[in-house]
Amino acid sequence: MDTLQECCRPVFGRHETFHPRWGWFSKAVFEGKTNPYVFQQSDAPLLLGVGKNMVRAIRYWGEASTLLKEVKPPKERLSAASPTRRGDALLDPEGGADPYLELTGSLWLLHWWMLAPTPHSMVPLAWYAFNVFRPQEFNSSDLEQSFFEECLKGSGDWKPVQNTLVRDSSCFLRTYVATAASQIDDTLDAPLRQLGLLTAVPGQKRRYRFQSPAWIAPEIVLYCCADYLINIQHGASTVTLARLLQEVNSPGKVLKLREEQLIGLLSDSALSRWVDLNDSIGTIQVVLKSNLEAIRWQVLQHHYGCTEEQAQAIADGGEVPLYEPATLVERVQALKQARSDAKPASVESAQGSSKSDLLQRMQLSAALIEAGMRS
Repeated sequence: MDTLQECCRPVFGRHETFHPRWGWFSKAVFEGKTNPYVFQQSDAPLLLGVGKNMVRAIRYWGEASTLLKEVKPPKERLSAASPTRRGDALLDPEGGADPYLELTGSLWLLHWWMLAPTPHSMVPLAWYAFNVFRPQEFNSSDLEQSFFEECLKGSGDWKPVQNTLVRDSSCFLRTYVATAASQIDDTLDAPLRQLGLLTAVPGQKRRYRFQSPAWIAPEIVLYCCADYLINIQHGASTVTLARLLQEVNSPGKVLKLREEQLIGLLSDSALSRWVDLNDSIGTIQVVLKSNLEAIRWQVLQHHYGCTEEQAQAIADGGEVPLYEPATLVERVQALKQARSDAKPASVESAQGSSKSDLLQRMQLSAALIEAGMRS
């Protein structure tokens, strides 16, 4: 599984031109947990404190990073956005392992999950840029043209409009690199720029260069190695260093690691009980000492200092919704009842004191949130 069409969904333009901002990932999990239909409501901009297009962008980035999962309750017309077990375990404001994304390791995981081919990446242009695009130095037109030609190898929905590709390319670049035109507040509002995977070429307008990260936690790298081997259905626990560096979807490609970096990270003493490097046959082999699934959650537990249950959910809970369809039916009924109860009260209050329509909507939204938290 190494082609664009095999690894990605043909998703274009759903970010509404907005790159992921600080707080959006946590907001997607918290608001989705409170009310899984929050992104569908007409008053969602009021509830989330953002513009209408940003509401759709928050939901998209939540789903693309596997922190949210679309769920369709029986007999309901619209799909809900439930947090995944992964999203809840990592970002729950009360008990999450890193609810405010204070650890850079969490940002690396978000980057890795967004590009992961299992089940399918929802950021095809970013997946292509990191895995297949060959130039190390480029401008946006180079990337757009190369990606468009790759898309044409597919069929059906794999034929995006050129203007949409331009917006996707712009969003990708703003996600990972601060441009010369960026203001300070915008630079601080793009969490994945901290990874340092892209940089603007000095003295050359609108040219960019991939680069290796200055630092990344060894536990995160080992998690990515184990996850990669699971994703490609590699049954053995031994793999050559070259594969981890050069194959599509590998840590070397997605994390932009150099050979000496990967060797140094996997040789870290903190990982000695999980991994060995062996060069007895003339090529360096990476030997994982235990079950790959177990290594994934164990290294995350070590990194976060969280419970075993949390670590397991973060490691492999990206496809498991926190709320199953049956549970959502109960929450939907509770929210509908809250809306029914809140409407007469807000109307009566508005007649008595001439409150604005905005205030009425705020009261109704507050009632829905409260009902969602109680159920």
